[in-house]
Amino acid sequence: MNKSLIISTTGGLLLFLALAMLLPLLVAGYYGNREELRAFLYSAVVTAAAGALMKFPFQKKDTEFTIREGFVCVVLGWTVCVLFGSLPYQLTGSIKGFTDAYFESMSGFTTTGATVIKAVESLTPGIVLWRGFTQWLGGLGIVVFFIAFLPTAGLAAHHLFAAEFPGPTADRIRPRIAETARLLLKIYILLSLLEILLLLLGGMPAFDTLCHTFSTVSTGGFSSKDASIASYQSLYIEVVISVFMFLGACNFVLYYQAGKGKVGHVLRNPELRFFALLVSIIIFLVALSLHSSATGAVEGKSFPGALRRAAFQVLSIATTTGFTTEDFDKWPDFCRFALILMMLVGGCAGSTAGAIKNIRILLLLKCTGRELVRLVTPRVVKHVKISGVSVEEDVISNAFGFFFLYLGLFGLFSLILSALGIDIVTAFGAVAATMGNVGPGLGGVGPGLNYGHLDLMEKWVLIFCMLLGRLEIYSVILMFMFLRR
Repeated sequence: MNKSLIISTTGGLLLFLALAMLLPLLVAGYYGNREELRAFLYSAVVTAAAGALMKFPFQKKDTEFTIREGFVCVVLGWTVCVLFGSLPYQLTGSIKGFTDAYFESMSGFTTTGATVIKAVESLTPGIVLWRGFTQWLGGLGIVVFFIAFLPTAGLAAHHLFAAEFPGPTADRIRPRIAETARLLLKIYILLSLLEILLLLLGGMPAFDTLCHTFSTVSTGGFSSKDASIASYQSLYIEVVISVFMFLGACNFVLYYQAGKGKVGHVLRNPELRFFALLVSIIIFLVALSLHSSATGAVEGKSFPGALRRAAFQVLSIATTTGFTTEDFDKWPDFCRFALILMMLVGGCAGSTAGAIKNIRILLLLKCTGRELVRLVTPRVVKHVKISGVSVEEDVISNAFGFFFLYLGLFGLFSLILSALGIDIVTAFGAVAATMGNVGPGLGGVGPGLNYGHLDLMEKWVLIFCMLLGRLEIYSVILMFMFLRR
């Protein structure tokens, strides 16, 4: 394994992160907060210095990645960027203690949205913006941003891209990975600019618009308000954010295809149709449950009111964003169970969303249908097809393996939290919310609460869950395997 290449690449990521810290630094300067300005300046300098010391002394020409270096670079790059990304929290005193600062930083970069902060509105503007900006950076992926501007990006860069970009396969739009990364970045920026415009038209303050856009397109969920989206009491804002949460959870390759005029191809995409159908069914069922329950009294027990409540919250959870308009932990058990299921399923492959992904669920359902046919007619040869194309058996095996590994780790970490003294509802909710990169869970980590009250060990378990969820398990496991050799 080429350790010099790994160290040099990680240093490059830190230099990029130091550059990203200039945005909250400018915001701190605009609001005239000298203490915050110094904190971000020191953070940027320290991060840049560490990056330079790692990059330039170890940089070698004509060196290419193998798959081993790719996986190690991605996992190491994320953990190191999270470490240096926690500096502003500690230097400003916004968050006390290394563990809490690292938890908040990991939650930001992995677009989880779980927080240890009780009163967000008491934070300084630069820190509030930094929380949202880390989610925006982490949404498309720090590594993808880095590849987009990497001068030497070529054939070897696909190992980095495949290790970081979520989904069963890393779809290429262009033959060169750097071109693919740049196109994805352009789409990402375009969606962000469009949401900024629409939220401003809806009367949301400019600063809040920027923060919520960062957290929406990335399906992150950090808000600049303690009450999240509920603080605005605006149907227009809820609709705009709902639309962009859904767009953020769709495969970004589809936007490129739509831009090329292949709209019909996009609308026929099986994963997109399955995702839209599943979300629609869950919204309708949750709305019925809310309408027939006592909680419906909040909206006069009208079905349109229940539908509005269900639509935003189900979309928020299904897209793994985690914005809230109310405390869904007080909803009927059916609704809470439905939301937990959506936390596990998540969005589409190739999106900023987390969890298992709809394409894997669709593959598993098709495989189940094939096995039922084989039971009736054992000699029939039936292939699993997506968009009329037969899916290779190794892809199916990968989907099955990931599905059972995900559920197995979900059970294991829930068991660990229970052994540490957390009640079973909170344990299930916390692990589902962090592995799925959702944010708010159930019980002691519900929408009306936060993760700040958890013990040290419990937070580190959930930190690891967030990293596993963002890098889709295999990358982290393979890194440990490669490091042992």
